[in-house]
Amino acid sequence: SYPPEKKMDADESRLRMAVIAGAAKACRYKDEHPRASEQEVVQNITDNVKEILDKIDNPF
Repeated sequence: SYPPEKKMDADESRLRMAVIAGAAKACRYKDEHPRASEQEVVQNITDNVKEILDKIDNPF
């Protein structure tokens, strides 16, 4: 198990990657659906959050 300070660093790093991955997916969705509302873009990310996190945990 990680020491507490290392665990926090790992959790913080994972959170940062999730935010960046979600933002990138939102940009791609908006490019593919230029007329989509902000609410539709956010809903798409919300609907796909498990997939986003799985890709962070298993990048290859």
